[in-house]
Amino acid sequence: MCSFKNARYVPFIKTPHLDYARLGAKFGDVFSFRTVGGQLFVILTGTKVIKEVLVNRADEFIGRLPVNNFLYWITDGLGIVQEEGDVWDEHRKFFLQTAKSFGFGKMEVEGRIHDEVRRMLTDIRSEAKNSCVRLSEHVAFVTHSTLSHVLFNKEFKKDDTFRKHVSDMDKFIETFKGYINLLVGKPFDIFFSLFTSLPKDRARLRKFTDAMVEERRRTRDPDNPENYVDSFLNQRDELIKKGHKDGGTFTNIRLEATAWNMYFGFESTGGTAVGLLLELSHHPSVQQRIQSELDSVVGRERLPSWMDRPSLPYLDASVQELYRVTTLFPITTIYSNFKETTINGFRIPERSAIVANIWSMHMDPEVFPQPEKFDPNRFLDSSGKRIKVDGPYPFGLGKRSCIAESLAQMEVFIIVSSVVQSFTMQPGDKEDTLRLIPRE
Repeated sequence: MCSFKNARYVPFIKTPHLDYARLGAKFGDVFSFRTVGGQLFVILTGTKVIKEVLVNRADEFIGRLPVNNFLYWITDGLGIVQEEGDVWDEHRKFFLQTAKSFGFGKMEVEGRIHDEVRRMLTDIRSEAKNSCVRLSEHVAFVTHSTLSHVLFNKEFKKDDTFRKHVSDMDKFIETFKGYINLLVGKPFDIFFSLFTSLPKDRARLRKFTDAMVEERRRTRDPDNPENYVDSFLNQRDELIKKGHKDGGTFTNIRLEATAWNMYFGFESTGGTAVGLLLELSHHPSVQQRIQSELDSVVGRERLPSWMDRPSLPYLDASVQELYRVTTLFPITTIYSNFKETTINGFRIPERSAIVANIWSMHMDPEVFPQPEKFDPNRFLDSSGKRIKVDGPYPFGLGKRSCIAESLAQMEVFIIVSSVVQSFTMQPGDKEDTLRLIPRE
């Protein structure tokens, strides 16, 4: 395993996935370095080794490091994303069980998504008459409003308070994109000191989320839980009755941290949908074929649904190819091992920081021939039917993949298909805008 010896690596690199791919091509699929703070990083590149570590040997590398980086800072190390061990396992299972009861993957939540998408289409249709459209805020409203329904049974209004909430989320993501997992210890402190407004932005985000938790605490009916927060508070009360001080691990601060985790996760879901649409605007022939398929299967009188997906193989294949080529988060969050082990015969000391280059999987020529080419047909057979392909992995893989992947997949599919159904897209006057031409 290559190691940058006698040096302390400062990962101030804008495109770490590309740097890692180049280093992987030179030194192999597993290499390491130490940061200025002395933390050992082990980098994995390529489909074979990443699946071996994160899927086949998931239990060995299920840990998270309590390091001073962005994700740890935003939640104080609490919540499903950052925690590890028995606490993580307990709350992951509780979230999955409870979220399923309140709409993840069900028709009820799809109806909620459709309501928000209809409002979004009305807004952007009006805006598109006079200018190019920046979709980020419009899509963020859809994803955040849907999540708020699942978490709090609360509807947002598109007022100044919500706009500020979305703006703060967007600022965090944009500021740390590309650095989110690599800035650890001293590098994080240096980078963080350049953005003096971030603590105030974080405080506003926490206040926004905490207020909604407090509202549910005051107004809920314990006998009729309506959302995830109600169920969490019920579980906390039950544990207190059984003698567990402060509800055991079901504390107020952990509930709030889980909500923060989810909001940041769904900020990235919205970013994924927007990224897919921006990329699709550069492929007019693919757009036309998707629109023809939608017209034939769905028509123009209703929005596409998740249930339509099996009947829309070209659209589905195009979404998968868009996931592959955009790869909004090309490297994973930090994994860690509790015991010394080996990867590909190389010794991995206990509590190493392990990062996988997801982009390298999406560009693996053994899985995706001519990976630089945009081609939805790679997900179809000769008769146009969907075939199973190893990837892409827009929401991660293994036990640490996105806990709300089913909802995220549904949202992205409905948002992308609804916009393409309603508009023909062309690149806008700025990199993050689109020229939207209504389909008559």
